[in-house]
Amino acid sequence: MSFRLFKSPQLKQGSPLQLKAIARKFLLPRPASTAQTTMSGPMSLEDIQSRLLIPVNHDTDDQVENSSYRDRGLFMARQDRWEELADDIRGHDQNHASTQTGMPIADLMIFGARSDAVRAAEHALLHGKPEKGAPLLQGVEALENILADHPDDYAIALIVAHMHIDIGWAWRGSDLSEDVPLHNFEAFEAHFQRASEILDEFCAYETCSPALLAARSALVPGTRNASNRLADEFETLIDIDTTNPRHMRALGNYLLPRWQGSFTQLDLEARRTAARTQSMWGAGAYTWVWFDALLVDPAGFGTLEISYFIEGVYDILDRRDDQHHANLMAAHLFRSWQIIRKLADHNTAHQPLAVALRHGFDHVVQNHLREIHPLLWGHAELGFTNGSRVVSVDRLAKMGQEIAIKAIALPFIKGLQAGETIRFDHNGITHLPS
Repeated sequence: MSFRLFKSPQLKQGSPLQLKAIARKFLLPRPASTAQTTMSGPMSLEDIQSRLLIPVNHDTDDQVENSSYRDRGLFMARQDRWEELADDIRGHDQNHASTQTGMPIADLMIFGARSDAVRAAEHALLHGKPEKGAPLLQGVEALENILADHPDDYAIALIVAHMHIDIGWAWRGSDLSEDVPLHNFEAFEAHFQRASEILDEFCAYETCSPALLAARSALVPGTRNASNRLADEFETLIDIDTTNPRHMRALGNYLLPRWQGSFTQLDLEARRTAARTQSMWGAGAYTWVWFDALLVDPAGFGTLEISYFIEGVYDILDRRDDQHHANLMAAHLFRSWQIIRKLADHNTAHQPLAVALRHGFDHVVQNHLREIHPLLWGHAELGFTNGSRVVSVDRLAKMGQEIAIKAIALPFIKGLQAGETIRFDHNGITHLPS
């Protein structure tokens, strides 16, 4: 079944790469947590923490592993070891090598290699336009020169193309509810056009390169009338790299109405992808395709088949039953529930959807979650496809930890209020009487 939501004002999830908007989210006083107001009793965060005993992992294995590959890409770029770096990227790409949580190692090294140039540009654009004399183009020119020295190396091309894509977003921002100055939009289009020119020199199908296919798909927001070929390109990418859910998540995001798609098309592609990948993910691909899109544009809940989505969550956790995925699913379900319950407060037709999300959240917490990964909860609060990498990681983690603790207390709130202590560990959950 599906639920149609009334049209409501856009719920902002933060403005990706528009740094002032994201900064305001952290610098202005935060309203009282909706999770706290659902508790029937004056339990403060301190009260909850004293009785909800759950490990908090600030340095998760996936964070450490991801950082090591990003740092390696950055180090080799700074040392001008471009041939060695390119060899590593191609090797990881051709072997579809990924981290424990499914992040492509080639993408991580490409990110690290371009990060100096991108950070410099983002800093220069902190206030929407560069100050006079800001070193906006120094890093761009340096990497373009490296590409000129290695014109036939698709790994170097990927570094430079992704640099242009990132800087394009820095000029434009991603929140379509805000006006984009003409000059900024022209800069966005120019950087995306340059990235397209670079990638056009290489055939992703001949090289069987997931990284090249993914990079071409990332050009869609800067390409007019691209929705017709989007599904076909992503179908190829997903079919050759089925274990990587990030391709499915990107497909759903790019099929949103803001990027020339529609919710009907998004739902159709989610079903088609789930059918093709059933042996790998069960119903999980349906969930992955909708995953980021729902938090970027909550109007999509009106088209989503909630029972299929929740089934997909369970299938994903059956196949990836680790704490990274448990936190990812719990944080998403909680954030989705918070969005929908606000609508349900005004229209009882939305209550079944809120109930289903809350039930799914409770199931994940009680059957899968055993520790908190704060950054995942912080990213969920802003929407996963956001520019929060430019926000203080410490602030993001602090916010995520507070949200997670209040959220995870909800399935146990009656016992906590009665004086019980709830203890999580790798063996399960223990209820200790008062």
